[in-house]
Amino acid sequence: MRMIKVKNVRKRHYRGQSNLLFFAVLLFLGRNLHAQSSFSVCGGFNQPIFYTQQSKSEYYHNIRPYDAYLVNFTYRENFSALQKNLQLGAQLEFKQASAWFYYEDLYPVDTFATGVRYDIRSLNLYLFPELNVGQEVKFIFSGGPVLQYVVNTKAKGTQIQIISGKSNIETPIDDKSSKDISGFSLGVKISIGVEIPIYKNLYFLFSNSYTAGLTGLQGNLRKQMKFFNSLDLNISAGLLLQINHKEWFGNEK
Repeated sequence: MRMIKVKNVRKRHYRGQSNLLFFAVLLFLGRNLHAQSSFSVCGGFNQPIFYTQQSKSEYYHNIRPYDAYLVNFTYRENFSALQKNLQLGAQLEFKQASAWFYYEDLYPVDTFATGVRYDIRSLNLYLFPELNVGQEVKFIFSGGPVLQYVVNTKAKGTQIQIISGKSNIETPIDDKSSKDISGFSLGVKISIGVEIPIYKNLYFLFSNSYTAGLTGLQGNLRKQMKFFNSLDLNISAGLLLQINHKEWFGNEK
């Protein structure tokens, strides 16, 4: 039974990698079909909401998120051979998600109560189809898979050892390269935004997006939390430069 579960997890993992590869190939092939492409740089805020399969009745824990930030770089390619208002894109995003984790490890004699703030810095690769509606002002809708890699995790807090419910021993935690949260995870992202023209091919871009982790985050914290990840609420704004290749580089022969 365990082998079947492992095989199913591997199949889902490979399927997710295949979807990412499919979009990457389309972007590469699209260089020969393009009419327009665009680049954008945005920054904004991120609000993570962490969730876990661990029951509080079995293992007491509490997670309190903090506001964090993000910066992303996005490339989009218009496929005139498919549809004028359809684009395929790739986005590389640097994100910091912050949250306070509190959990209690219960033993026959001792209880370890741990409270730690984690600052999780990650790189996120987002591949997506995008639909835009409108002429001058455009409303944009996109969705697709996200591959997340945790670059670094900072942990700062305190662990209190309660001995027989009487004496306490406090141990400070200050780890600038914690292994509690690390590794890769796969998720899905949807985004709604608007492009407002500023000057010629330069646009102001505002976006509201939601990212949900589908596979659990890795690291030492899985011992306490089992499966855990987050639903991220992201708000960003920035500039988008649209490039018409016929105007910039001349007609292709």
